[in-house]
Amino acid sequence: MKRLLALVLLVLTSLKCFSTCIVIYIADNGHIYVAADSRRSFIFNQNNKSQFESVCKIHNVGSSYFAIAGIDDSSLLKNATVALKENSQIDSAIKVFGTTMVKHYDKLMTETKLYYPDKFKHFLKEGLASVSFFGFFDGSPTIKNVDFLCSVGKDGKVISRYRLRKVYNITVIGISQDIRSEELPAKQVIEQNPELFVESLVKIEAKKQPLAVSEPIDLLELKENSAVWLRKNEEIASY
Repeated sequence: MKRLLALVLLVLTSLKCFSTCIVIYIADNGHIYVAADSRRSFIFNQNNKSQFESVCKIHNVGSSYFAIAGIDDSSLLKNATVALKENSQIDSAIKVFGTTMVKHYDKLMTETKLYYPDKFKHFLKEGLASVSFFGFFDGSPTIKNVDFLCSVGKDGKVISRYRLRKVYNITVIGISQDIRSEELPAKQVIEQNPELFVESLVKIEAKKQPLAVSEPIDLLELKENSAVWLRKNEEIASY
């Protein structure tokens, strides 16, 4: 019965999904450019067939924005939103968010280790999720990444943790290891059309990883006092 309940939690609720790939770039003009693919895949299903839906992965609470790539993005979205609403300082919000998600991942990964050992090995190696918080904090364009990782202690117990990384001008969260330097656009494109630059990186991933990354690509230009959606997927996610 306990095993059945765990399977119901992981499978039938369809909450344990995975999102990639997002590129965030602070351009020379001081604006923040964000490109995100729209594919949201469900990794726990009974028939092992690919299941996915199309959603926008770029979110905001007031003037604070964040983008999600990782397992159980519905919980990441919910808890990031709550943390930002309840904490006016971004660092305080991130601390609350990270602590909450670590508790959640401890439970989720313990169940995964027991019932989906192959997937658990993948998460041990690749990590659980990355969430980028970005916006104009203290008047400066800023990107802060929160990475969630897991390991196994000597007693066999799952240990989840998070780490905060400040990003200087560009981050790619989600699948990105196979982007080669020679595939990057010309320097003049990066300088003159930064929106095309971030979009091109997501397109590379969509071409190389079609089962995990796919168009349409959402595209946002964030200025200090305004946000311009150059393209936005209007599909509503079933969070």
